Amino acid sequence: MAAEEEGIKELIFIHIPGIPEALTMSGLVMIIIFFIAVMGSLSMKLAPRGFQNFLEFSVDWVNTKITDFMGEAGKPFFPLFAMLFSFIFISNLIGLVPGLKSPTSNISINLSLALIIFFATHFFGIMKKGVFGHFKHLIEPRVEPFALYVILAPLFFIIHTVGELVRPISLTMRLFFNILAKEILLAVLAFLFTIFIVLNIPEAKIGFFDISGIIKGSLVGLAVVLRPLIILLGAFVSFVQALVFTVLSMIYIGSALEHPEHESH
Repeated sequence: MAAEEEGIKELIFIHIPGIPEALTMSGLVMIIIFFIAVMGSLSMKLAPRGFQNFLEFSVDWVNTKITDFMGEAGKPFFPLFAMLFSFIFISNLIGLVPGLKSPTSNISINLSLALIIFFATHFFGIMKKGVFGHFKHLIEPRVEPFALYVILAPLFFIIHTVGELVRPISLTMRLFFNILAKEILLAVLAFLFTIFIVLNIPEAKIGFFDISGIIKGSLVGLAVVLRPLIILLGAFVSFVQALVFTVLSMIYIGSALEHPEHESH
């Protein structure tokens, strides 16, 4: 196991001694995002073209998602969700580049993102409704008669509290396992490709046909064909997981901001 871990580390060509690879890769992602922002702000025109057009489309797309899931009240949260989606999506994508590793394949990075959303949800909910107004849903729904409600309220509190605590765990594990699976698939494929190249198949011929060469060539060709297909699948998974994480974050914060339809009197 130790030898395998050392072999995997050798595949990562950006490594700063004393700094975990996940933090190094996260720093690289932040540099990429900063570079994209700077490039997008240069030579801006009223009639967008090329890269500016792509960035404006991306901004409109994020704003549309915010409006769909949070309404107009979600517009002030555009910087949070735009940064969240950009970080997760680019983090997922760079794992497709040989020698780089997705920061989101590290559970600590994903948990950090999930905790930001968890605390932001309650912070903005308290700012909007006050402490009691935000947390009173933990002892809802209100049932009649009141004596029955008094009995059921502790059960409601436990159920809702567990539900709140499960949210960051769910966000973390969903992203972690999907991106980890992508990383493992690519690593296994790279390993098989190397094995197939150096594989020593006993020489076997049928007439003029070199069967061993055909088998070896077929195996290498299979690995070559599968790699771009897995990369395309990885890019799709990268987008979907970034979208799911961001949309769920919008829903969580949006639910904390909305007023209940029926106030108890």
